[in-house]
Amino acid sequence: MSKSKIIELQEARKAAKTGKMSAGTLYDMNKQIMQTRKPLAELELGAIQPKVEDWFNMIIDTYAMLLCHDLRDYTIFHLYENQNPNPPAVAAKELLICLKNRGEILSMDLNKDKAWEIWLKINDKPYCYYLFRYDDAVIEC
Repeated sequence: MSKSKIIELQEARKAAKTGKMSAGTLYDMNKQIMQTRKPLAELELGAIQPKVEDWFNMIIDTYAMLLCHDLRDYTIFHLYENQNPNPPAVAAKELLICLKNRGEILSMDLNKDKAWEIWLKINDKPYCYYLFRYDDAVIEC
């Protein structure tokens, strides 16, 4: 979790304790924080892309899923379907294109479970997406 996100979360918790906002769940608090956050700049996204590529290299899987439970939005990345010379680089690039097509990218952080927590603003509402390894859920016959 980024330092700015931790500070925002601490401020939200403080506001919840003083009664200035509903405590709700951690997810609700994050959603309120993301409502006011500005989209990441292209420079920031450029710095994140190699980290996502490293993640795709690290998982050494064929499949990854991008999931937003609230929107029932599921996308599966099949890394080694085509004969790309560098599937993780292609997947990282395609992920960013995919996210930009959905909305404004507010935040991208690798969590403790080695999955990406990604916040997008779509039609002025924040939504959380997760990108995680998905090989265990695919059965090829």
